[in-house]
Amino acid sequence: MTTRMDRRILRTRQLLREVFLDLAMENGMDNITVKELTDRTGLNRGTFYLHYQDIQDFAEQFQNEILEGFYSIIKKLGHDIDRQKPFDAPPPYGYVRPFEYVVEHKRFFQVFMPNGDTSFGFRLTQLIREQFHRSYFYYNSENLSEIPAKQQYLFSYLASAYVGTIHFWIQRDLDLSPTELTLLFSQISRLGSAHLN
Repeated sequence: MTTRMDRRILRTRQLLREVFLDLAMENGMDNITVKELTDRTGLNRGTFYLHYQDIQDFAEQFQNEILEGFYSIIKKLGHDIDRQKPFDAPPPYGYVRPFEYVVEHKRFFQVFMPNGDTSFGFRLTQLIREQFHRSYFYYNSENLSEIPAKQQYLFSYLASAYVGTIHFWIQRDLDLSPTELTLLFSQISRLGSAHLN
């Protein structure tokens, strides 16, 4: 009984999310109402309010789940301080997988990152920067009590560049494959723009 109920809740949540993304792509996220969402899904408003306080709560929970999924991938990334050259062939899981995740959730990213100045984009940047910090402490725990300021600037720069790259990639309708984008990002971040070919 519980399994059947859980599956029904998951199906309801997925239906609400799919329709929410449809509506957001049609008319913008700020114009969606609970009535419009439930009418389009064929659900009653009581079902919606069992799980969410309002549209903002729904959108926030949706964002949180996507961020948790993204973090479960990037927490396996380390900051390779000794690496000076870009990848010839990136390790598939840690480096390519975050971009694959964006492809898998393309419509979500198109809705929640339509321009560079969004709360979701800011939260994503923070998440990546914090992972750099955790990774740095992991590899240097015996030597450091805090991250040097210049290293913090580097992590802030890389996190912003990473999210900016994702944003531009979305604007271009994901015109590069995740592997191509990983190689390009590695080349730019290691060698700079002068070495692009």
